[in-house]
Parts: sequence; C-alpha cells; structure tokens
Amino acid sequence: MLVRSAGRVALVDTGPLPEPLGACLDTLGIGRIDLLVLSHFDLDHVGGTEAVIGRVDRAIVGPASDAADDRLLADLAAGGAVVERVSRGDSGVLGELRFTVLWPRARLGTVEPGNDASVALEFAGAGDCASGCLGSLFLGDLGEQSQALMLAAGPVSPVDVVKVSHHGSADQLPRLYERASATVGLIGVGADNDYGHPTDELLDLLAGVGTTVWRTDTDGLILVSPAAADEGVRVWSER
Repeated sequence: MLVRSAGRVALVDTGPLPEPLGACLDTLGIGRIDLLVLSHFDLDHVGGTEAVIGRVDRAIVGPASDAADDRLLADLAAGGAVVERVSRGDSGVLGELRFTVLWPRARLGTVEPGNDASVALEFAGAGDCASGCLGSLFLGDLGEQSQALMLAAGPVSPVDVVKVSHHGSADQLPRLYERASATVGLIGVGADNDYGHPTDELLDLLAGVGTTVWRTDTDGLILVSPAAADEGVRVWSER
C-alpha cells in the first residue's frame, strides 16, 4: 500500500516478491520512498523489500524475531535508510499528512513478534490539509485480541480509508471498524489464496458499518483520492 502527499511517498509493506512491487512502483512513476513501514516480518509483508533497498530514506519497523529480520534491516541501513523501531505514540510528517503509530506498545509483554505486534498507524491531514486530505488507518495483520488492546490504549479516529487487517481474515474486532467508520476498506489479498480470504464474515462486518470494499484479487491496482469539493472519496481500479 502506498500513501502520497505533496510529493512525498510512504510504502506500507512490500508484499512477498520484489518483481511485482518494482513493477507497481514503475507504473506509478515512483523512484524514491520517503517512508517505508514494515508492519511485521512475515514473508508476505517483507519479501519484496529487495526492490526498494537503496531507495528508502527512512524505515520504521516493529520488533524483529530472528537473525533473518536483523539482516533485512541491516541491508536497508546499508542502502542509506535510517531504520527505527517504533511503538505507540511515535509520530512524524509525510508531506501534508501527520502519521501516528497506534501499535505495538513500547512494552510488548506477552505479545510476541509477528501478526499481533504489527505496526499499526494512522495518517491525518495537518495544517491547511486538515480537512482536505484523506485520513487513513493501516492495521497490518493485527488479530481481534490485539485490535482490542490497541483500542483500549486510546481512541481510534474516524477515517476515510482503512487498510483491512490480515488480508480480510475473520479474526477481527467489529468495534474497531465501527469506530473507524471508513468510507473505503482496502484489502490486499492474493487471488485464489488457500485461506479463503477475505472471509464472508469480514465482508459482512464491513458492509454492516458502511465501509465499501475494494480488493486486489478482484480489482487489481486501486487508486484512492479525495473527491472534488470535499465530497468524499474517489476510487479507480484497473478492473
């Protein structure tokens, strides 16, 4: 998933393979990544990172779990990226947007590296763009329990766009999606995957809270932007 604002680019996860990511960036005319977010270190979220090594200014990550994760971060750093481990409350600026990390907690406790320690963050318009930019929420692969802990740690603001957690699995907290009340829900998911993602349960949940689903397995490349005259969200897909 890519976020663009005032000429700045954030990339949230890199997918399983470098070639599709490289092709996507070429299609969109993106040469440089100002902010790379690696939500966690499962292969389907970091396997494509090779495509952007040497092209990243700053990378923010959650807890690494083994030597392979550490090597990936060392490769990013060797390519010129400033690599930072982040936790709830960390923030920064991307163009006219401010991003805030909502998860994981600084003290993970019993939460092990992996899905439930995913970096979750929100983007919101700042300054003159406070009402004219899209707000978005990225949930990594957080499951229901971690979503509940994140929500208990502080409020989640309504957003225009939510990146649905864990490719549309059924392991979701309905209350979180109610609070987000997103207009658009984006699901990054492989066609004909073996997990049955996105599940009917998840799709029913999003429909119930008024979130319209767009998904990569059926819609391909999806572009989202503010509609004219602050009249909601405009969506285009290649299919």
